[in-house]
Amino acid sequence: MKKRLSIFLSVCLFSISMFAVSPKYEMRAVWLTTNWGLDWPSRPVRTLSDVRIQQQEMLDILDNLQAMGINTVFFQARIRGEVFYASQYEPWAMVLSGGRNPGYDPLAFVIDECHKRAMECHAWLITFPVGSNRQIKKMGQTSVVSRHRSWCKQQSGEWFLDPGNPDVEGYLKQLVHEIVSKYDVDGIHFDYVRYPDRAAKFPDADSYRKWGAGSPSLARWREDNITRTVSALYDEVKRLKPWVKVSSSPLGRYASLPGFPASWSCIEAVSQNPKRWLQEGKHDFIAPMMYFKEENFYPFLHDWANSCSAGQIASGIGVYRLDKNEGNWPLHEITRQIEATRRLGVGQAYFRYGNLYRHMALRQWLVAGFYAFPALPFGATAENGSGIDAPESLQVCTNVGMSTLSWAPVDEAFTYILYATDDSLDMNAGEQIVAILPKGTTSWICPVAYRCFAVTARDRYGNESRPVVWHTKQRDGNKYKITL
Repeated sequence: MKKRLSIFLSVCLFSISMFAVSPKYEMRAVWLTTNWGLDWPSRPVRTLSDVRIQQQEMLDILDNLQAMGINTVFFQARIRGEVFYASQYEPWAMVLSGGRNPGYDPLAFVIDECHKRAMECHAWLITFPVGSNRQIKKMGQTSVVSRHRSWCKQQSGEWFLDPGNPDVEGYLKQLVHEIVSKYDVDGIHFDYVRYPDRAAKFPDADSYRKWGAGSPSLARWREDNITRTVSALYDEVKRLKPWVKVSSSPLGRYASLPGFPASWSCIEAVSQNPKRWLQEGKHDFIAPMMYFKEENFYPFLHDWANSCSAGQIASGIGVYRLDKNEGNWPLHEITRQIEATRRLGVGQAYFRYGNLYRHMALRQWLVAGFYAFPALPFGATAENGSGIDAPESLQVCTNVGMSTLSWAPVDEAFTYILYATDDSLDMNAGEQIVAILPKGTTSWICPVAYRCFAVTARDRYGNESRPVVWHTKQRDGNKYKITL
């Protein structure tokens, strides 16, 4: 008991200490929830004016996220058997448009607007759940349950695709193929890629008899089913567009730790093995749902950080717990968790947008300090094996304390990274990043006249070019230090 308390207190003290530097690479993500219209939309499309209202709401949301320093949006494109894009397999979401074509494509719209703001957009998909009895009845013949009853299992009034049925893997593969081939997504993000809660009661005994021969146990068979599906979906994404990142949001605790039991964990509760997916190269990163505090958070955060490589973890941060009816946590519980992730080199993923935006004190804390400097999201695991050209012809015009930068475009560029300093240029210092700009941008106005500016191009894989540099000392022919 004393050892357990000592570990807990040391972790708390470690996380409370203030951050000193801003990392160059840090995933700063938000789950933008469309299920039940929690974050968006506020109303379904019934008239043409409703289309404009939905789009303006989304523009406001993305502007708010950009102002907060968020660099990645998980947009919930598939809820339970319903979608927010033009699909040949599943119906339009009821909450979006009553199940009808809304007159525009929300996924395409969100992707385009994210890219205008130099933010990544990952299509967030609910994987195996396909709706409650009420939802299935409302969808009628368009529901996957009606069309493929043999693929589905019912438990406690909810319907699920059966992970043990090989046809389910093929169906999910079709959905992923449709999105990746048709849309300019930066990632595919799987949610509920697991067996349901109370998995012991999941009615798949017939599937186990039919397809589980040779497996040492039901538990191992189920784990292998999920891993097999994840692997197939990863391979399909990378076959189509190898720069598109594949991720998921597993349970927040991988397994029980010595002295820290966890009844609701990936391995012990839902046959989910995200560490295996990462180790086998079938995921780019994970965002575990760590919506707990104190001894249920910090030891498990350390477990993720210590057993996974850098750039593979973005901790889910349960900002909804600040709400009165969801835990009524004090603000310092959340800020302490956020600080702990940075000290461990782990990114952040906030659940969910509405909760984050409503808490002004947290937003101000992020903008004024923690996210004072931009950061780049994780790159894709797969690399294209070639470099990207640097921008050319960097020009800087300084006038009345401001600097106007301009440069020649780079064809392969997805974003441009701008650095500025009055000292030596250090390409590894996140504090020297002053802006991350979208492709198509060839100029920028800096409100401060720095002595040194640099611009690089970054491609879809996350490869960054060498910098093109401008420095006031160039006039005198003097040299200065550049750290790459």
